[in-house]
Amino acid sequence: MTSSPTETASVTRSWQADLYNSTSRYHTYCAWIAVIFDPLFGLVDYLNIPHAFWQVMILRLIAAGATLMAIFAHTRKAISPEVLIFVPFILISLQNAYTYSLLKVEDFTGHTLNYMALLIGAGMFILWRWYYSLAVIVPSVIATAYFFQMNHHLDFKEALVNGGLLLIAVGFFMFILIETRYRLTISMIKSKIALLEANEQIASEKSKSDALLRNILPDEVADELKINGKAKARNYKKASVLFTDFQGFTARTATMTPEEVINELNKCFSEFDKIVERYNLEKIKTIGDAYMCAGGLPIENDTNAIDAVRAGLAMQTYMNTYKEECIAKGEAYFQCRLGINTGEVVAGVVGTKKFAYDIWGDTVNTASRAESSGVVGKVNITESTYELVKDVFRCEYRGEIEAKGKGKLKMYVVLG
Repeated sequence: MTSSPTETASVTRSWQADLYNSTSRYHTYCAWIAVIFDPLFGLVDYLNIPHAFWQVMILRLIAAGATLMAIFAHTRKAISPEVLIFVPFILISLQNAYTYSLLKVEDFTGHTLNYMALLIGAGMFILWRWYYSLAVIVPSVIATAYFFQMNHHLDFKEALVNGGLLLIAVGFFMFILIETRYRLTISMIKSKIALLEANEQIASEKSKSDALLRNILPDEVADELKINGKAKARNYKKASVLFTDFQGFTARTATMTPEEVINELNKCFSEFDKIVERYNLEKIKTIGDAYMCAGGLPIENDTNAIDAVRAGLAMQTYMNTYKEECIAKGEAYFQCRLGINTGEVVAGVVGTKKFAYDIWGDTVNTASRAESSGVVGKVNITESTYELVKDVFRCEYRGEIEAKGKGKLKMYVVLG
């Protein structure tokens, strides 16, 4: 049998819950139809059995009243949808049984046709198990047998001709119709749920794919790549590029296992990722023990130099804390050099496999030199960055520092 609301509440999208809801909806409609139309059909009784019109009408009104009570009970979850619709049908069957006992032989077929319409109509809407159908058919069969008993002068052939065969056929047809529709409804609900679950699975996988893509690429670039299949390179007039590198990385990792090296790098770079996100920068990539990020892209802004310096200070603060923790544990640690340069860059995605968002230009090369020429544990910035942040941060001029491939560059250390 179908599950109750209590049973299905804990089940996520079960076919039983869906069937319960559909059954409840259909059966409520049918119950209201019985309440309204069964008394109206009393007009037929006035034409066929005027002598017993009020007797049958009282039965019809009792059936309508009981059905109203069943509807009310169902709204309070006191009875199931099957019981809700069973009430009017069993009462109408008994009502017909009584009506048959009052009919003349010539009126029997007409009432059988009415009953046929009732049963076939029910088969188009009612969803219940086969034994409910039997419980409705049996009173009709009993009523028919009683009618023939009352008219014992009818022989077997006359009984069949006067509606017996028709009523049996209709009862059998209703039984098959309702049972078939019940099973088809279950099958349709299961198919619908399977389709919904499949669509949800597809949506979930798409969401994971999108999340992975957005974890690799900036949102704006990922959207452009999904829409157009490629992302155009863009020129940024002012972007701040930040590089970090760990001093003595090779020597310090010589005594560490590969797993230990990866764990330490992951620990440091994971914290860098948080800092980069906090200060509105975009992580570009890591190469070995080097970390690269930039501000002012893919969405341009005027604060990227200040954002980059704040991120750099936060990174060095973390690395100092990391150093103290390692010393306390007697473990090896990394120290960080960090350089920032501001200028024009080109950013975009290259290749067709393993997409990577990258930036190019002399600004990037200079930032790399600022890092390699930097002071361990400090934030080293070039003159172009200094001019943009000097009113916000205290800086100390280091002089003209020789930078590989760039000659002498004016550099500054950010004090805070």
